This record gives sequence, C-alpha cells and structure tokens, in this order.
Amino acid sequence: MRIRTLFPLIIATTLAAASPAPAADRPDVLFIAIDDLNDWTSALGGHPQARTPHLDRLMARGVTFTNAHCAAPACNPSRAALMSGLRPHQTGIYTNGDPAQGKMRDTLTLNRHFLAQGYRVLGGGKIYHNFNAEGREDSWTEWKGLFPSAGGHEQNLNGLDRSHFDWGPIPAKTDEMGDTQLTDWAIGELQKPAGDQPLFLAVGYVKPHLPWYVPQEYFDRFPLDSVALPTFRDDDLDDIPPAGVRMAGPDGDHAAVVEAGQWQRAVQGYLATISYLDDQIGRLLDGLDRSPRAGKTVIILWSDHGWHLGEKQHWRKFALWEEATRTVLTITAPGIAPAGQVCPAPVDYLSIYPTACELAGLPIPDSVKGPSLLPLLRDPAAQWDGVALCTHGRGNHAIRDARYRYIRYENGEEELYDHETDPMEYTNLAADPAQASVIARLAQHLPTEEASPTNTAPKAGGKGKGKGKAKAKGQPNKKAASQ
Repeated sequence: MRIRTLFPLIIATTLAAASPAPAADRPDVLFIAIDDLNDWTSALGGHPQARTPHLDRLMARGVTFTNAHCAAPACNPSRAALMSGLRPHQTGIYTNGDPAQGKMRDTLTLNRHFLAQGYRVLGGGKIYHNFNAEGREDSWTEWKGLFPSAGGHEQNLNGLDRSHFDWGPIPAKTDEMGDTQLTDWAIGELQKPAGDQPLFLAVGYVKPHLPWYVPQEYFDRFPLDSVALPTFRDDDLDDIPPAGVRMAGPDGDHAAVVEAGQWQRAVQGYLATISYLDDQIGRLLDGLDRSPRAGKTVIILWSDHGWHLGEKQHWRKFALWEEATRTVLTITAPGIAPAGQVCPAPVDYLSIYPTACELAGLPIPDSVKGPSLLPLLRDPAAQWDGVALCTHGRGNHAIRDARYRYIRYENGEEELYDHETDPMEYTNLAADPAQASVIARLAQHLPTEEASPTNTAPKAGGKGKGKGKAKAKGQPNKKAASQ
C-alpha cells in the first residue's frame, strides 16, 4: 500500500532532486520486449484481421505511442541503442553484423543501472541480440537466457528453402513452446513475495520472429482462403532511388514468395504467430494481476522494430520505411499515465531508458541523452518538439516527425513522404521544389559525425578509434539479411 500511495510523489521528488527515491518506495517494473512485431495489432490497425485482445487489454491500462519508431530496423542495433541510451552513429552498432560485445561490456546499460540502484534485476528470453555478457554479475541479479522451443528443427515447410524464412503449423503443444516457458517463469517471479527490494523483470519474447512455427490451433484462427494481403502497389518502387531499391531487394524474398504462391500463407503464418504471442501476453498479465504486485507495477512493452510483408516488394525489417521502423510501444504507469490513451507524438527508443529511470525514481545517467516521455505520459496531447531518428547502416537515416518521413542515404539520395495525404508512402516528394523547406528542416536532425561500424573499427589503441565523417562510404552489412 505504501508504494501505491507515494507513487506520484516519488516521481515529482525525483524530477526535483538528483538523489534516487528510497528503495522501499520504488515501483516494480515489468519490462516486456517483443521480437519483430510491427503494427499488426488490432489496437494499432496495421492489418484488419489481426487478433490481439490481450495486447489491447494492456494498452487500455496506459498510454500507447502510435508514432513510435526504433533506433535501427534490426534486432542487434535496435536493442543495443535502447538498452544503452546511445544511438548507432555513436556506438558503431549499425546492423546485426556489427558486434555489440565490445561497446556494451563497459556501458551502463539499463539493466546494470537498475541493478546498481538497488533493484533485483531478472532477465529471461531475448533482451539483447547475440550478446553473451548478459550473465555477468554486474548485469543481472539472475539471467535465465533463452528457453528452447519445441518444433525448432523443422525447415522448408513453405518450400522456399530460404533458411529460417519459413512458416507453417508444427506438431507441438503450446506448453512446449519457448515463449510459453518464458511466461511460466516470469509469472512465478511476479508471484513471489514483494519484500523491500523492488523488482525489474525483463521478459523477452522471441515470437513473432521467424520462423513462424506455432501449433495448428493458431493457424486455424485465420482460415487461409479469407486471409487478406497487406496494402501494396505494384509500382511502389518506381520513384524510389537506387539506394532504396537495393534495400528493398525485390528480386530476393519477394520474388521467391510470389513465384511460389506463398504470400497469403506467409500472412497467415505471421498472424498466427502474433496470436500465439498475444496469448502469452494475456497469461503474463493475468499472472501479474494475481500477484502481490498488482496495481502498482510499471509496465513497459516494446517491439524492437517493424516488419514488411511485401510492401514495397520488401520482406523482413532492414529498411527505412514506415513498416520497418514503426513499432509497438505502450507504457502503464499507475498514478502517472491516464488509462486507455494514445499519443501521436513522434518518439523513438532513445527515450525508453530515461523514461524508465524517471518512473522508477532513479537518476538518469549522464550518458543517456534521449528525452524522457514522462511529459507525454502525464498528458498525451502535450507539446512535443522531438522527432524520431532511425538508422540502417552508416550514413543511412530516416527522420519522422508528426507529418513527414524524410530518408537520406549515404550517397545523398533522398525520399520524402507526407503521411497526412500518403500514409502508405507511395509518392516520393523529395524532388518537388515546393518541399525544399521541409527537407531542410528535417535534415537538421541528421547526425554530423558517425562512428565506424564495430565490425571494421580499429582495435583498441589504434588510430581513428571509431570516429568518422557522416558522408563516409558504407552500406549496411550484408550479414544483416540473414537474421
């Protein structure tokens, strides 16, 4: 009861003073990460057939950011940026092929900060990407890692023979799935006596990451003959510069899917896998509501990036358009955030670290520069001057404000879309002289210096350690396309 009564006061005190709130007065934090979930939730309206009643139930508890974007459209750089509070152009972690270990090892990551501030910090599932330092004593109180899933050895169910770019029902029970076991573990931790030490519980769901293998019952929820394809245009790449077409890769995944007649089955597989994930979110919420922490826990749920399913003849993430960068972000903060509200302000994931600190009554490290979302949690319609910045490879950036998306590639090629009239980004306005002032305004948010990618950076002690000019050449690492 004490935490619930003092919760709003704690936040106000933290904002006014640098010292953290007493441990006994801090809220618990449930930190939920989801892999590869775009806006295909019924609340966000990304696909008319998406069924996510439990995500909707969570969104009804707090504020959902409808114009939220990742810092990078790939698992590794997105998660590294979110957990460190540092952008890809600051760390050199641009793609899945850029190792995070070196930079993250000595960085005050979000989990390390909460641990150092007296939280019991538990983590399980996928929080980072291929980063093997999670188990260090200075990172977590306890690290559970990934939970193995039944059905993980099936391959080529769709006949495309493209590694884990695969989908189809598997002969497994729901309770044999890795994310189900992760949920079981998290519920068990939530239901333990609260005690005096606050809890930071990070739950990292792997689904709906490829392959889309889930039990038959989830595919049955979406009969194949009624599955609708995403909105698209055959000529959508016609006004996109060569750098953008290369990112789209129309002759790769998309050509293979169309030739094999697998587009509708792929959509079915993604919807089915999201539905499975949503069931686990529901179980987790039920477990929280039955626990001693019910009603007094901050919940931060995010997906690491969006996902294309044929829009612009592109599949997966690894691009700078809306479908790849727009993400799911919803925050429940009892006593702070009004329930069931949406916020249209353009935000990105550099704001999650400072927001988590302020909601927990902790100081924000000096290294974390992103703006806190606390003003928008208190008033979702508050004035917001920020923009979202997303990076895919050194020199390739997208800026998203309340109305426009501006993309500049490392070779200077550009795209501009007006979401007020063109929400699907069909018409590139970058060559229109009437839009020059818009481009100039958005371009001011581009970085002026960019670190070298960590996979090519000189060894410690070498010259030019990680610094470079923004126009230095370099395309996204090709290894990214395999993840």
